This record gives sequence, C-alpha cells and structure tokens, in this order.
Amino acid sequence: MSMTTALSGLIAAQQDISTTSHNIANVGTNAFRKSRAEFVDDYYTSPMDSVRTVVGSGTHMNRVAVQFEQGNFVATGQTLDMGIQGPGFFTVAPQLDINNQPTEVLYTRNGGFKLNENGMIGDGAGRVMLAWPVAQDGSVLQMTPEALGPVHVPLMQGASSATENLSLHLRMPSSNDMLGSQDAVPPTNAFDPDDATSFAFSTAVPVVDADGNAIEARAYFVKSAEPNATSTETEFQMHLMVDGLVFPSTDPSGFSTFSFDAGGVLTATSGAMEFANSVGTYSVDVTGTRMEDNPFVVLSADHDGGSPEGLSNLEVDQMGVIWANYGTDDRIALARVALTNFPNPQGLSQDGNASFKMAAESGEPTYSAPGEKGLGQVQSGMLERSNVDLTEELVHLITAQRNYQANAKAMETSSSLMQTIMNIRN
Repeated sequence: MSMTTALSGLIAAQQDISTTSHNIANVGTNAFRKSRAEFVDDYYTSPMDSVRTVVGSGTHMNRVAVQFEQGNFVATGQTLDMGIQGPGFFTVAPQLDINNQPTEVLYTRNGGFKLNENGMIGDGAGRVMLAWPVAQDGSVLQMTPEALGPVHVPLMQGASSATENLSLHLRMPSSNDMLGSQDAVPPTNAFDPDDATSFAFSTAVPVVDADGNAIEARAYFVKSAEPNATSTETEFQMHLMVDGLVFPSTDPSGFSTFSFDAGGVLTATSGAMEFANSVGTYSVDVTGTRMEDNPFVVLSADHDGGSPEGLSNLEVDQMGVIWANYGTDDRIALARVALTNFPNPQGLSQDGNASFKMAAESGEPTYSAPGEKGLGQVQSGMLERSNVDLTEELVHLITAQRNYQANAKAMETSSSLMQTIMNIRN
C-alpha cells in the first residue's frame, strides 16, 4: 500500500511540474492564461474499517484550473491590436462558409489582429474576428448570435462617375511679353495643339472616365484680342483636348471666349463654355478668373467626376466601434467588436493559440459589446500579455521538485522495507 501511495505522489508531483513548465514556456505568449494543478487526497475504506485507523491512499489530480486574472498591457501603436480592460473574450471564427458565416466559434483574449488577404480583420492564426453590424453612425443594427459576422474593411469607398463639369480659377497675364510662344495677337496661324505659336499657354485639367480613372486632358488659351481705339477689353479663347481628341466649342464661332475689362475683371464668357464631340460634352466655368500683370498661373482646378476614395485612417474606440476614413471624408463606422462572457470561464475547454471552446461546465455564452453587460472596454493599440508571474512559477517549480524527491524517497523506503521482509530467514 505504501508503494502505491508514494507512486501517486510521484505522479502528482510530475503533473504539477508539467503544469508549471507549461506556464513558464508561455510566459511570452500574448493573452496566455496560466493554469494551476489542483489535487485531492484519496481514501478507500470498506464497511468493516474503523474510521479511526484508516490510512490515506495517496492523491490524484482533480483538475487543471485556468486562471483568468488580467494580464499586463503593452503598447504597440498598431490600431488593430486590441486589449480587453476587464472581463470578456474576443469572438473569432477559424472558418467561414460560402455565405461568410462562421462554421465554428472560438473565444480568446489575444487581440493581435490585422487585415488579412481578403480585407477582413483576423489574427495570426488565420481566424477572423466576429463583430456586430452597425449603421454609419456606429449604432448597432442587430445584436443576436445570428448577426455575428466578419469585419470587412474596404480599401476603397465611393462610386465612380465621369467628369462633365470643370471649374478653373486662373490668373491671366495682361502683358504680351508673357504669352509664351504665341507669335502675335491674334496668332498668325489657326489653333493647333502641335503648333506652339498658335497659343499662349496650356495646362493639364482634371478629368476622369466613367470608371473613375484619370484620363489626359489639357486646356489651351489663346490671346485673341487686346484693347484698341474701339474697345478696352482683352479677350482670350479657350480650346479643350481630352484623351487625345479635340473637343470643339458649341459656340457658333467654333471656340469659347472670355474677356476682361481695363481693370482685369472678368466681364463675359461665351455662354456656358460647352465643348463637345461624338464622345461626350464638357462644361467649363472660369468664374473668378482675373487678368494681372503677372505670368499665367492656375490657382485651382476642380471637376465633378467621382473616383473611389482610398482608406486614409482606421481607428477603434473604447466601445469597440471600428471607424474608417476614406480620403478627406468624415469617418464612417464599419462594425462593433463582439465580446463574449460565460457564467464559469474556468469550465471552458482549451483549444490552443490562447483560445477556448464552450463546454458543458462553462455554461452558455453571453454575447454583447465592450462596455455593456459587465464586459470590459477595448483598448486599441494595446496587447494583453500573459498573466504568468515568472518568479512565482519558479518558486512553485522548486516546491514541486522537492515534492517529487520526497515521494521518491518514500518509495525508496517502502522498497527497502519490502526487501528486508524478503530477506527474513527461518
């Protein structure tokens, strides 16, 4: 009996050492939860035994209890790194079905997330984070387990539309010494984009096609008239070329003009300054343009074409709402992080990668969001470290080692006694 008792102690000490070694091995694992080996003593009695004389039969492991104390936070500066300040678990899915719905759900406090190849927020183990759908102002649309889904972060946002209207704000020179290569006023030759003597200057203008792709476009300006005995006005003609094609003016004269009074103030344009051919039509507005004794300059150029805006900023607030900015537009909400808690977290089944599965002893999950139903808040740019205290574990390792040695000594003593009995002679 003493041999088996000592053996049970050896086994228990070995299990204690293994548990402690596992803790020490994961001291650097983000969000790792340390474990504690718990043992119970064994007593085996029969109805005829006296309770006063029953000797214990050793020990055995009752359970390995995971400890869920908060770990320390470390700042990373990465927006999608998240730590939970308080109770709760991130909800992640190892796989999604064809409808992007989770086929299995796991729970973890490791918030080392990033964008994966599909633009979804996931962790280093390839699992996607699950969240609640929201309106653009961040309000949750639905908070039921069926509504949980992956967070997709589009890299581009917005619709495409072709340019139709342009707005140019220019400064035109009043002196003929600032007309570039134009040979005379008006020029000797008719306008030709390949003949630099037929125009004073040109500039690129912003134009996009129906897909939002930029296409080459230039506006050309010709000084066509200057003040004389009958008029104090200075006149410029404008020509437009888009994607290598000349767009003639719809003005009956065949070109669009705008003029300035003696003070350099814009006085007139030829209607809406429409330019058209079989490909399309463009309207150009030069309101605010002035003439000064300075070289030609483009102060601003704008158009009404639309291109998708690129993702310019991503942030996560303490309530777990994920916000995105596209271009210079106001931020919009993409989703709200889903957190989960259990009646008995120590009843969860460990699944590796610092994650857990629901088990019968854990109870049913309670799904909610950061800051609600007693759950913690999310700290963006932070990661929770392991809650292992290395000093404590090393001391415990020494204690477990001594326990092992003591039980080994008890077994040796028991073996020695048995050998003494075997050596008895009549």
